[in-house]
Parts: sequence; structure tokens; C-alpha cells
Amino acid sequence: MKHITFLLILFVGPLAQTNKPVFNEDETRLLFNHKVKLDSEKDGYMRLLEIRFSPDGKRFLVLACGFECTDNVGFLFNADGTGKRKFTGGWDWILRNNVEWSAASQFVYYYRIQSTGADPSPTAPKEGWMQVAVKTGAKSTAMSRRLKTNASYAVFRVYQNDPLNIRSAPGLKTKVVGKVPFDGKEIHYLGEMRQMGKEVWAKIQFGDVIGWVNQSYLYEEVK
Repeated sequence: MKHITFLLILFVGPLAQTNKPVFNEDETRLLFNHKVKLDSEKDGYMRLLEIRFSPDGKRFLVLACGFECTDNVGFLFNADGTGKRKFTGGWDWILRNNVEWSAASQFVYYYRIQSTGADPSPTAPKEGWMQVAVKTGAKSTAMSRRLKTNASYAVFRVYQNDPLNIRSAPGLKTKVVGKVPFDGKEIHYLGEMRQMGKEVWAKIQFGDVIGWVNQSYLYEEVK
């Protein structure tokens, strides 16, 4: 009887573990319940990079390497592996891993880049933070993007000799109270934000410094 029980455990265990998205060994395919959901040759990417589930667990996104893993591709799925949707396109790439879920799982936000390795078309869409409505696929400028108080952020699009200024209040004319270097991490949002024109400013803490920064220079760290 002990031998029979042991065999049943071995048999059931692996089957239960397949009910989630996984990469194959060379990271060119996404598998779900042993079925191929993404294929590098058919779906236009070099290799798969990350899987990120939505906060409510109902969906997941897949980040794939487009051009040298700086101009990347994004796909959305329902949690059961259905509903595949590619949300990037021509001259519409994700910059590195700058993609995140909204707190309520209604949107995916990503930083759009035209290209880091080629001259874009004159009709290429503008670069910047974009939002994708997960139910409809509608895409627009990410004016609804809000940082999360339970996450930490890193800075990007900042040069080594030109750090991100932390200011006493929102706006470029307010006093500088600190700086975040080009590789700054562990930046925490304190729950206050203010929209000024087309820009959104967020109150943050970086080390011992508290102040305001333009949130478009921050992306959510994945740990």
C-alpha cells in the first residue's frame, strides 16, 4: 500500500505544476499545460525574458527580447493561458524591462521607445509612458499611471553626470533638496502626487531625503 501511495504522488505532482506559464529550456517558447502559447519564430522576438502576473492574479504579461533586449515586445494573457494579445508593434517597443501593472490590474503601463538601434520612421509614435487597457486593448498616453506605496522604484533615462533632482515641491522652479544618481534604486512613493500640465509629480523618499520628482523618470523594481 505504501508503494501505491508513493507512485500516485509522483504521478499527480508534475501534472499540477504544468498549470502555469513556463519557458522552454532555450527560452524561445512559452508553454501552458504542455501547449505552445508563444513561439519566437511565429511571434517575432528573440527570446523570452519575464512573466509577471497582475496583482489580482487574473492575467499575466510576458516580456520578450526584441532588438538586443533593449527594444522589447509585450504580450498579455488571461491567467488560464487564453486571450493572447500582443500590445506592442512597429516603432512601438518596450524600453528594456520598463513595464508594470496598475494596482487594480486594469492597465499595463510601459515606457515606449521607437528604437535604440535604428532611425525611426517620420510617422513613428511618440516615446513615453503608455497605458494598455487589459480588457479592450485600448492604448493611450499613461496619464492614469500612479505609483504604488507598497513598491520600490528605480530611476532611468538619467545620465551619470546629470542626476534626477529631488525638489521641495512639484515643478522645475522649486528648491532642489537632493539628487538621485543615474543608477539610484530603493525609491519609495509616499502617496502624494500632483499633475502639472502633462507631467505628474510624485512625493518620494530616497534614503533620508524626502521631496518631489517627475514620476516619468521612475520605474517599478521587480524583486
